[in-house]
Parts: sequence; structure tokens; C-alpha cells
Amino acid sequence: MSWDLPTRLFHWSFAVVITGAFISGKNGFTDGHELFGLTALGLLVFRFIWGFVGHQTARFSTLLHSPKIIWAYVLAVLLRRPPHYAGHNPLGGLAVVALLVVTGGMALTGPWNSDDILYEGPMAAIAPELFAQLSPTAGQWHARLHLLLIPLVALHLLAILAHKLWLKEPLVARMISGKDFAEPISAPISPTRSRYGVVLLIICVGGALALAYLTPSY
Repeated sequence: MSWDLPTRLFHWSFAVVITGAFISGKNGFTDGHELFGLTALGLLVFRFIWGFVGHQTARFSTLLHSPKIIWAYVLAVLLRRPPHYAGHNPLGGLAVVALLVVTGGMALTGPWNSDDILYEGPMAAIAPELFAQLSPTAGQWHARLHLLLIPLVALHLLAILAHKLWLKEPLVARMISGKDFAEPISAPISPTRSRYGVVLLIICVGGALALAYLTPSY
């Protein structure tokens, strides 16, 4: 498995941001939770774009596989003979899609959220009437998706352990270095495209964080 620099920056930044959002939310740090949430939104916007224009192993086309291929991979894992994939394997791709959908839903509902006391999300300043209509529903879905996120993260961590202990694959090291010496990918990673990707990531995160200036202050 090989990943380009923008994908790796997204991965580790997203891990930090989701952890920060969880801790700040649980402890009632509203301002911090908002900033972590908006950062997550920016990262997800970047990942959505990069899934279409990024390098081969970052594209959504490499994440989705047929049920037949997924089942065949599961059997191969049980036999400790999984086929090699340049990017995410069929199970990993499925997990990535699930995480992106759940966290994407949380990031999109967050700016529409309100606690009906001291906090209203930034969309209250952009579309106040629509915010009043959507805020209760957005808050409910934000909480519901939170319940799905914890088991997904747990499965992600278990998968890393399984690859390390059962398949002897150092996934964490590969996500840090971006290198996989087992087999070269068919489309080499372009340094120029990676630089553009990093710039795109910064723009997306900066744009999302700018929404914090619209949050009503009390």
C-alpha cells in the first residue's frame, strides 16, 4: 500500500481533529469543539475533491469493490494469503467509505447545530430562517452519527492490529512514509500533483475555519 503526501496529511490531521472534537464535545468546550469540527469539515471537502483528482491510490475508484471481491479477500485474509493492493484493500476501502460518510454527516450537521442556550452554529448568521427550521433535526442527527463513529473507529484500530499481528503488514509505518516496497504502483506519485494537493488541503481547511467568524457571540 502506498499513499501520497496529501492523503497522509489528511489521514493524520483527521485523526487528531476527530480526537479533539470528541474530547472537547464530551467536556463541554464548545468553542474548541466548533473549531475541531470546522477543521474536520475542511479536511473532508479536500478528501472529496482529492478522491477524484488525486493520485491513483487516493481515488474513490480504488475504494469500492464488488461483494464478490470483498468476500474473496476476507477468505484470503483468514488463510493469511491476501492479494496485494497498491492502495486500500477491499475491506479497508469499505471502512474508509463508512468513516467518510459518518464523519461527513457530523461535519455537515455541526454548523447547523444549536444548544438552545448559549450556542448557535455559524449557519445561523448565513441563513437564519433556514437555521431555525433545520437546527433541531441537525442536532439529532449529529448526536446519532456520533454513536456510529465510536464503533467505526474501534474497528479501524482493530484492523490495524490484525494487519500487524496476523498479516505482518506495517500499515502505520506505510501511512507515515507513504512507501510500499512490496510492489510498485502502476501510476507513480507525482511530486507536482502532491504539492498542489497540499495547497488544496490548506485552502479547504482555511475556508472552513473562516466560518467560525460567523458564529454568533453571546
